[in-house]
Amino acid sequence: MSEWTPKQSSDLYRVPNWGAGFFSVSEDGDLLVHPRLSAGSAINLPKLASELDGRGVRRPILIRFSDILATRIEGLAGSFEEAIDEHDYEGRWRGVYPIKVNQQAKVVEEIIEFGAPFGVGLEAGSKPELLIALALLDTKNALLICNGYKDRAYVETALLAQRLGRNPIIVIDRYTEIDLVIKSAAALGIRPQIGLRARLSTVGDGRWAQSSGHDSKFGLSSDELVRAVERLRSEDMLDCARLLHFHIGSQITTIRAHKDALREALRIYVGLHRLGADSLHLLDVGGGLGVDYVGAGTDDPSSMNYSQQEYANDVIFAAQQICSEAEIPAPDIITESGRAMTAYHSMLIFDVIGVDRDQTVHGMEPTSDSDHSVLQALREAVDGITPDNLSESYHDLMHGRDEASSLFSLGYLDLRGRAKSERLFHSGCLRIGKILEQLGEMPEDFQDLRRILTDTYFGNFSVFQSAPDSWAIKQVFPVMPIHRLDEEPTRSATVVDLTCDSDGRIDRFIGDTEEQPSIRLHPWNGASYLLGVFLVGAYQEILGDLHNLFGDTDAVHVRLDDDGGYQIEHLVEGDDVTEVLAYVQYDRRDLTERVRRLIERSLREGRISLEDSALLRRRYDQGLADYTYLRDES
Repeated sequence: MSEWTPKQSSDLYRVPNWGAGFFSVSEDGDLLVHPRLSAGSAINLPKLASELDGRGVRRPILIRFSDILATRIEGLAGSFEEAIDEHDYEGRWRGVYPIKVNQQAKVVEEIIEFGAPFGVGLEAGSKPELLIALALLDTKNALLICNGYKDRAYVETALLAQRLGRNPIIVIDRYTEIDLVIKSAAALGIRPQIGLRARLSTVGDGRWAQSSGHDSKFGLSSDELVRAVERLRSEDMLDCARLLHFHIGSQITTIRAHKDALREALRIYVGLHRLGADSLHLLDVGGGLGVDYVGAGTDDPSSMNYSQQEYANDVIFAAQQICSEAEIPAPDIITESGRAMTAYHSMLIFDVIGVDRDQTVHGMEPTSDSDHSVLQALREAVDGITPDNLSESYHDLMHGRDEASSLFSLGYLDLRGRAKSERLFHSGCLRIGKILEQLGEMPEDFQDLRRILTDTYFGNFSVFQSAPDSWAIKQVFPVMPIHRLDEEPTRSATVVDLTCDSDGRIDRFIGDTEEQPSIRLHPWNGASYLLGVFLVGAYQEILGDLHNLFGDTDAVHVRLDDDGGYQIEHLVEGDDVTEVLAYVQYDRRDLTERVRRLIERSLREGRISLEDSALLRRRYDQGLADYTYLRDES
């Protein structure tokens, strides 16, 4: 057999497929990051992790590459520019970033910075998000799209933003909001910019398909849209209607769903113009532009069967065709493609802290005439394994294992006998597994065998905090080691986190043709072994929860510098124990005082020495100030 190569690791983990050019494997077996899609600006990820460790930044760590964010925004703008040029489109692209996708202050600030040359604005879906956008969005003429449920304070804040030079458009998500906007605008003497959100009959594809169609949570029906036009006309405010909005869900997996929605929405746009809403000049196509998390190019929920350029082409083509036929001006196109902007720029790096694998002694387990017949039968089954009888042998092994377990429960087999049965069973499974590996296949009949032979790698992280969609909606994220990629990964593994929850695991991984329940990793010998979870920049941070009180991780922003290197531009320290306890209403001083009194009582009663009590106090105080994750004290 030839030596394992980094190219084989790259292919095994499908880096070229999901990496979109941002990642590659070096000749030394390290994972490289190309924030500007250039080989000359590569960042060695293991070396970066080591440097951060030397600076005292703790793992698990979230690394955000600012230049990837910039590249994604430039790429989205470039796709629409190319489509506009190709079709001689008279309108322009006006992207906005939905703050809900990643609300971290530094992320929003960088999106505004990198989006400024392209006029990228913000979308707010709540009052807190509106307050963020009002304060931060300084880009001249950039749109501030105001969505979500609204009260008077929300509407008045959005209206008054016009007097600060902002460019807010208040989207009517529910028909009852029209009166609220009309009355608030009249009281303030401000002519509002109004958007109308259409509830399409078109249903999206993917996990969020239920958020679209007739049962959509937001949007006006055709009847309500007509009544909205008449209501605005009656108030001499029809010229305030500037935008038509629609949304068919996040992570749309098929281009057909986009095409169908665009055609329906544009017919509505034309219909509103013919009702007299001539001031409409903006079409907000919402979000939905997918990210191919697995690099499969299919309609799998974690993939997409179209490219970003194809999406842009279809949006522009549909708007051009239908508006041209109707002889009305083509609208400016607004997209809310937050996932496509942010997913790639952020990754989680964590340590493997242990491995749980079958520790029984494999090989020729001796048996004797004094052993129970079930053990002798198991030994015969192991000895009789050949490539021609794998299925029969596997069934015999399982039968013997189950029979031994029953005999033990009934008292006919002692503990040593049961241990021997387990060793025999696993020895047989290993033999079968090696033969199947040589044959290069794992038939459906042996799927349980895959699980039996799979190791459990323990990671110093929380799935619920750092990759909640992996647990909640079975999202597949790219997972792989960031070093040792010039070595063959010989262990089949799943990855579990620190939480005391059986769901705290990652057991869905990218495969050749479909997702796999395990991943190939390198044998762990106690030395540093770092794994990465990639494409976690969209939604994961804000959706993360405090299961077992594991808090936010340390996070750093890394930027390329002018000399071809990089700099650590910004550090956001993760939660310490005191902070997460405060989230659930525990006071540090009260806890410390309670423990102090307990220690004093134990000293008086002679249950603890003075030396041990001092150590306990130090450990308790240290624990309150410490990172919520494990740390290496060696």
